[in-house]
Amino acid sequence: MRWGVLGASSRIHRQRLRPAFALAGQRIVAEASRRGDDLSAYEELLADDGVDAVYVPLPNALHVPWITRALECGKHVLCEKPLTMSGAETESVFAAAADAGRHLSEAYMWPHHPRSRRLVELVSAGDLGTLISHHAAFTFVLDRPTDHRFDERGGGALLDVGIYCLGPALFVGEVAEPGEVVARARRSETGVDVSMSGSVVLAGDATASFVVSYEAPARRQQVLTGTGGLVVIDNHVPGPERPGSFSVLRPDGSREEVGHAGANAYERMVTAFAAEAAGEVEPRWGAPAAVRLAHLIDALHAASASS
Repeated sequence: MRWGVLGASSRIHRQRLRPAFALAGQRIVAEASRRGDDLSAYEELLADDGVDAVYVPLPNALHVPWITRALECGKHVLCEKPLTMSGAETESVFAAAADAGRHLSEAYMWPHHPRSRRLVELVSAGDLGTLISHHAAFTFVLDRPTDHRFDERGGGALLDVGIYCLGPALFVGEVAEPGEVVARARRSETGVDVSMSGSVVLAGDATASFVVSYEAPARRQQVLTGTGGLVVIDNHVPGPERPGSFSVLRPDGSREEVGHAGANAYERMVTAFAAEAAGEVEPRWGAPAAVRLAHLIDALHAASASS
């Protein structure tokens, strides 16, 4: 595929996606950056018939208008997480993609790494017994006060990194309907969450709990607890590039090592996108999952605001 990038100066593009496109054998043929408030470079890129798909790593508040515009111009779209800033908006952009006959995907790399897939397989096969809880943390110190994530352009910590804590939980258990949602947040002067912790009930009475923060020591951890086994994975995103293993602690105190392949999760995501857009495979993280997560994030924001 021939790719264009809207927001080529973004850090995630320069550090992660640009190398991933090359590894995946995809060609970036055009990159556009705005000049102050002048966004004409974006329009020029979208008007280029030599561009098949666009990657959008813009600030979160700009996702909806540029996803929509790219779809109108006949491009497939891979957009950084969060895809939008609400459940209703997420539904609307997927509807627009369906109307345009183009593929739209949220740039969520975790589902594509072999370790993640192996872990989901274990849970699905009942190897951990009945799931009791899923807990995940993604915390770090964000020390750039003018960063867009600290205001309405980004919308705070849960929108930024909540997908890494709640996305995996949606792979191992459906959210109960109606789900019990609890959340507490620390907010900045602009009103966005700089830290949030909370939980949601999954089907079968398991719980999915999380903590996200811009003001706590760096930690990325995932813990699955089942009646038949306990798994703790540190640095659970994006996943190691070399083969490795994770331990399953059994009720009798024994440990079992589960091996997995290594991979560049971003490359796997880009490769999957191209196959999905061609209709060769079903999306691993498609519209239903993205919409479900967006509405869950809405509910957690509402719960934290009322606490």
